[in-house]
Amino acid sequence: MGRSSTKSVINAYLWPFQPLFMNKSSILLITLIISHFLSDAQGDKTLWDNTIDKKWPVGFIQTDIKSSADSSFQKAVFYKTNQPKPQPLIVSLHTWSGNYAQEDPLTKEILLRDWNYIHPDFRGANKTPQACGSELVIADIEDAIQFAIKNGNVDKDQVHIIGVSGGGYATLLAFMKLEYPVRSFNAWASISSLEDWYWECKGRGLKYAHDIELVTSVGKGFDAMDARKRSPLLMKFQPLKRKGSSLRIYAGIHDGYTESVPVTHSINFFNRLLPEMSPENGDKRVDDRTIISLLSRQNSSFADSGQVLGGRKIHLIRELPNLSLTIFEGGHEMIVPQALALLQTSNDKQPRLKILTIGDSNGAAEYGWPQQLRKLLPFSTVVNKSISGNTIGFDNLDQSKLNTLKNIDRYLEEAYQELGGSGVFDYILINLGTNDTKRIFIDRQKEVAQNMTNLVQKITKFMIDQHKTLPSICIITPSPMDEQKVNKEKYGGGDERIQKNNLQFKKVALKTRVDFLDTYASLKQGFNEKTEDGVHLVEKGQFQMSCEIRNYLTKKTIRNTW
Repeated sequence: MGRSSTKSVINAYLWPFQPLFMNKSSILLITLIISHFLSDAQGDKTLWDNTIDKKWPVGFIQTDIKSSADSSFQKAVFYKTNQPKPQPLIVSLHTWSGNYAQEDPLTKEILLRDWNYIHPDFRGANKTPQACGSELVIADIEDAIQFAIKNGNVDKDQVHIIGVSGGGYATLLAFMKLEYPVRSFNAWASISSLEDWYWECKGRGLKYAHDIELVTSVGKGFDAMDARKRSPLLMKFQPLKRKGSSLRIYAGIHDGYTESVPVTHSINFFNRLLPEMSPENGDKRVDDRTIISLLSRQNSSFADSGQVLGGRKIHLIRELPNLSLTIFEGGHEMIVPQALALLQTSNDKQPRLKILTIGDSNGAAEYGWPQQLRKLLPFSTVVNKSISGNTIGFDNLDQSKLNTLKNIDRYLEEAYQELGGSGVFDYILINLGTNDTKRIFIDRQKEVAQNMTNLVQKITKFMIDQHKTLPSICIITPSPMDEQKVNKEKYGGGDERIQKNNLQFKKVALKTRVDFLDTYASLKQGFNEKTEDGVHLVEKGQFQMSCEIRNYLTKKTIRNTW
């Protein structure tokens, strides 16, 4: 924003209040405050349009794809799954000012899942007529999909497009024009009307207005007609092309205030498609009153405060089988790492659960299974009471604070306080028993199963005494040990003891009428690659474990709703 433009905006802010100020110093102070606010709110760069970072993990390779439109070579970053079975393909689209080399935070999640991935260039930054919604862009995205299918091990029914900011804009373009039967389109902080966005950027002094001029008139001004041709909002919807596809639209409620794209772009696109994609659900339209409330308050008096996305409050949500809109507490962003968990890779609905997790160091780790569970269940709340060193019922290291039986009432009280209000947990997941198999407790192994029984009974008694609804309780087996890597003085022979205790835990579950989930068996396969010290799971192992827990929760929740 230039000096004269900044001055005019400041004057507009100050004009109603000038009679209140008696001296120039007061006006100067207010001017400095507003200038600081404007510089923060209207800076040229945002986190999601950062083109500087270009770090890519091992396994992601640069490739060239011959264009089916003009025979030029377009670059892309590509990753091929190592799985023998075909896996989904994620087509991740770069931001407005970025290109194929722009660092993508989704890559870590791709590696954890070992899915196929491609990050195409589609004519680079949106500063030329060849980029920014041109026919060449659509052809490039189509070519990237075909390249990945030919060179990867792709489940052709599981192709998903995802993008944020300019990538969200390209996602909407692809939804309207792409030929390939993509399973899901996932647009975050997207632009739907270039004409509207041009004037919004022009008024706020953002650099993107000049970019649009370069696109529509090679920098000679603004060509509204050309901008409209490149706008998803004004394109013809082709239902036959999108049969079996879904479109998921996400926007942070503060975007447009603190950053570059107002939420109206997302809302308007949803409202535009609703009568064509789901005419029987006209009541889902976001009305003017709600839009004004969202824009003026950056909040919603209609919001269900109990709904969350990645731990963020949802201010507005409209959900249909093939179309959805979610306005969440946030700005110009994609919520990572939850974004890939939101993709429609199965017919199962995302459950909305409140879960208490009780575990030891594998659960307390920064990337532990409860953290992975938060990622895999993006609409759920996970309260984690895992503590490194915890046992079921022994004073580990002679510390009673590491004895879950002695502390369970406090854990439960703290968990309900964290849940807030009159919240009710749907599940309590218990993953304890590793530290109970330490060599120091080798002569007390007969107590372990009874301690687990006592723990379940104490949880049940707490719920009855506190007049709380009893959640579903699930005992999850401790993970294996690698006897070649463990500290033998502390854990030697522990894997055999874990196996024996796991058999007893299954009997405890039957006796106490709670659920039992065996994750030991699947983790045991290739376990030497899932641990570095023989006891603690590396992130990939934690992710595998949490996937099994997620599957258990999803199936049980669906079964209970029938």
